[in-house]
Amino acid sequence: MRRVAELAALVGGILVGYALAAAVAVPTGIGPSGTPGPGPGADRSPPTGVTTTTVPGSTSTTEARAPTYLVWATGGLPSGLGESLSQMFDHVSIVRGDPVELQLGQGEVVPLDALALDPTSHAPFDPGGSLSALEPGTVVLGETSAGVRGAGVGDSLTVDGVTYQVAAVVPDDVVSAAEIVFSAADESAPAVTARFALITSDLGRPDFEERVRGLYSGPAPLRIRAAGETPWLRHGDAVLPQVFIKEALGEFSYSGRAGASFRQDRQWVEPNIVRVEVPLLGSVRCHRLVAEMLVGAMTQLVEEGLGHLIDPGGFAGCWNPRYIRAATGTPAGVSRHAWGAAVDINAATNPVGSTGTQDPRLVEIMAAWGFSWGGRWLVPDPMHFEYGIDPG
Repeated sequence: MRRVAELAALVGGILVGYALAAAVAVPTGIGPSGTPGPGPGADRSPPTGVTTTTVPGSTSTTEARAPTYLVWATGGLPSGLGESLSQMFDHVSIVRGDPVELQLGQGEVVPLDALALDPTSHAPFDPGGSLSALEPGTVVLGETSAGVRGAGVGDSLTVDGVTYQVAAVVPDDVVSAAEIVFSAADESAPAVTARFALITSDLGRPDFEERVRGLYSGPAPLRIRAAGETPWLRHGDAVLPQVFIKEALGEFSYSGRAGASFRQDRQWVEPNIVRVEVPLLGSVRCHRLVAEMLVGAMTQLVEEGLGHLIDPGGFAGCWNPRYIRAATGTPAGVSRHAWGAAVDINAATNPVGSTGTQDPRLVEIMAAWGFSWGGRWLVPDPMHFEYGIDPG
């Protein structure tokens, strides 16, 4: 969380220096100041009106605990790996995850980032027992998710045709910043892909990684992280979780999904998606808040004599309402382009899966204006910059 505060301060400082230049390019209604910090604040209190489950008698402790490790692979963990990990380590939680749809009626749905887990095996990673109420027929919401939709304990939500009751609202870190969590024992739970494992082990990082990689035979890259190396222990740990994108840029519904594409609710599109003239890139359609960040970054490049780092013909767009086009074939969630929160720059020389040719000075300036870079992903996408913070 400290990096969020640092980034917010840095962005604020840059905005002062470039306010006049940015004001020339930003359309009416978009000020060059007030760019939101991309992500959760350091101090997150439960939203007003939301009931949070508290476990009676729970107390904090300063006892030393074995390190927690995250293990995940692009497209999901291969069959059999979870069982092998459980045989090797004492405390293992295999967490399933997929995008699901919250039904609103009249064909309108809201995309949610969903997980499914077993509260018993997950107990070592839930020291307060927040998930103890989770059972078939119920769901648990993270605090931010509950605040976004004004939901609380006892409310009913219909997801993928099945109605569930909210059993608890819990801290975001307990549910890896997911929006909604199902019981793994619930046969109707729509989150089915084994996405990641959380493991406690006294082994040091090198020894732990050697043993886990020795068990892995999947076709996709495998990532192993220790607690503290990434803000959120979950799959796709290099991007800001979807719930924080919604908190900052708004939540939309959609209808008429055909393959990866869908029709976004115009009541969200009209006040949020704007067209703006951006130095070096030309006419860009993106989220109004992302527009000022992008104008600021491109203006800085021009003023520092670094405009040659951008190929105007290599700009491949920003707003595009669609799901991620996953090469693995597993559901991969809504693209950040659907929020107008991602831009593809110098696309011709930075294809997906390559190391790319982006200049480090470009990456640094984009980061200063609040954009994380896809070149650091497990499967790199070096043309891609999106609203968020690189975990490093």
